[in-house]
Amino acid sequence: MCERTVRQELLLPLGETSPAAARAWLQVAGCSAHVADLLEDATLLVSELVTNAVCHGGPPIVLAVDCDGRRLHVRVRDGSRAQPVPRSPAQDAENGRGFVLLDALSARWGVEQEVEGHAGKEVWFLLGHPGPVGPATT
Repeated sequence: MCERTVRQELLLPLGETSPAAARAWLQVAGCSAHVADLLEDATLLVSELVTNAVCHGGPPIVLAVDCDGRRLHVRVRDGSRAQPVPRSPAQDAENGRGFVLLDALSARWGVEQEVEGHAGKEVWFLLGHPGPVGPATT
């Protein structure tokens, strides 16, 4: 774990203001000491995942972020057990690109069920710098 940035969590309401609140919070909570250059991509992905949690998930919505010195690990947990469904959006579609963006921007991502004793699911992603690191924790 990063010695400068401890894992932080934010409880978000199930509402249309949550993606903006998540973006603003991540700019402050993300580790500017090690991964400042990754915060723009992280912010875009957080916006997508929180929007999905609001539209397709359920409360509680919890955003968590931590840094290990080279990687940023971000998690969005919601109260719904329904698995996210990747789509193939039409070129002119206004939504449906969240998983395409996760594939393109993150080093790894995944979905976990009932994390840390909480019902629901957690979608997580890693952004990071090249270099040897241990296995990702989910």
